[in-house]
Amino acid sequence: MDGTLVVEVVEVVSTVIAFVALAVSFWFSRRQLLLQEQQAKDAQKQAEATAAQAAESNREAQAAARRAAASAALTIDDLSRIAGALEQLAAHPGSAGPAHPTGFEARTAVPVVAWSLTPDGPGRFRLANTGTATAHDVWVGGAASLDGPHGIAPGASLAPGAAATFTATVLPTTTDSTLTVTWADTTGSSERRSWRYPLPGV
Repeated sequence: MDGTLVVEVVEVVSTVIAFVALAVSFWFSRRQLLLQEQQAKDAQKQAEATAAQAAESNREAQAAARRAAASAALTIDDLSRIAGALEQLAAHPGSAGPAHPTGFEARTAVPVVAWSLTPDGPGRFRLANTGTATAHDVWVGGAASLDGPHGIAPGASLAPGAAATFTATVLPTTTDSTLTVTWADTTGSSERRSWRYPLPGV
């Protein structure tokens, strides 16, 4: 083998080694770039998931605050009605009945409808007439953001002590869990009374 051939072989080998080194370097660079891209995508997905979770938690917190505000408003409304009734009794002390011979007022009990709403299992509630009069043509409805009530047919009559059960669900986005009950004092009457109360235990 003469000197020229040796030089050519060395040049070929050097070129192959340089090419292999370049390919290896390119492969490592490409791998590192793909790894960085994947890490960036994972970080973006994590950030989006965290932001979505925070937004959902914020929506649920706002919905819970609105439910609490609606319940508080109902309590204030009930207290206002009670205070108004007491003021009316104080202003007209003899309006409840004729005077008793002993000097005390003989008050005649007027039959009235009264309601209680209690839990009756997971997602189930019991609406009972705790008053002394029959509620006719009873209708039960819920706020727009509440899922339910379900399973209670309209138009029923509930005598004193009678009850009806139904299901209702407070969703994460429910802003008002108020239940509304309307009824008539007599069958076929167009004059209706109403009672509003938030679902208990939610």
